[in-house]
Amino acid sequence: MKKYMAVDLGGTAIKYGVVDEKLNFLSKGKVDSRCDTQEEFVEDLRKIWEEFGEGTEGLCISMPGIIDRFKGFAHTGGAYRWIKKTPVASLLSDELGCKVTICNDAKSAAMAEIGFGSLKDVRNAVAIILGTGIGGAVIINGKLVDGSHYSSGEFSFIRGDYKAREKNNDIFAFINGVQGLKDAIKEASGLEDIDGLKAFKLIKEEHNEQVLQGVKDFCWYLAFYIYNLQAALDADKFVIGGGISNEPMFIDLVKEAVEKKFDSAVFDAIPRPVIEVCRFQSDANLIGAVYNFMEIMEGAGYQ
Repeated sequence: MKKYMAVDLGGTAIKYGVVDEKLNFLSKGKVDSRCDTQEEFVEDLRKIWEEFGEGTEGLCISMPGIIDRFKGFAHTGGAYRWIKKTPVASLLSDELGCKVTICNDAKSAAMAEIGFGSLKDVRNAVAIILGTGIGGAVIINGKLVDGSHYSSGEFSFIRGDYKAREKNNDIFAFINGVQGLKDAIKEASGLEDIDGLKAFKLIKEEHNEQVLQGVKDFCWYLAFYIYNLQAALDADKFVIGGGISNEPMFIDLVKEAVEKKFDSAVFDAIPRPVIEVCRFQSDANLIGAVYNFMEIMEGAGYQ
């Protein structure tokens, strides 16, 4: 059975795991990331490869930045500031002596869903990954859309209320990122610095209606952006990922808000998409990096 060495490069940690064809993790771990220099970067990945890479098909990397995954070329690297128009895949392949692929981290999460999860065999879809910002991906005719400049799915920068544009406070990332949730809860309840975990604890254990209203407001804002994306893309399905999506109640509230948004639409011209949670959560980027490798190196393709 084939095995793959998967690595997810983050700003604070590098997660890694050896994955087989059936998505079993044969080993898994993480180390602190060093983002400042190419030398540190190569050294960290060399240690991981030398310890765990033997017998695997190659190195499958998920990473931040604007990435040409087919050429293995990183135009930017997020927290890895030294990465600017850098052929990361060939650099590592030469250094480590193995096959290497790279893919944007949010697109990796979507690739996991396309290959093995909630978007398998779905023709047109959108993945929205909620975090500090809003990552994601667009899938058309069963294929991930990379975009002419490899930045498709950078949902963070979608604008909302045209009246707020001078202050930039209508950007999707500000409204529905981690801070946006805290802001919505504060406005509804007066409580400060309440993240998703604290919010649902207050809702479930203390029946805090004000916090619940804040979460509902947050979901209503999310439904607004889903409606706009649906108007442009006509997707069959939207899948929601990110830490907060681990809470089943949250997805129910998103579905409720989306139904309300489409019910209140002035024109009945926009088809309602199905809303589901991503199948893969904390391991999504690792699994998606493997599917990206399969497609590029092994011709997995889409059916």
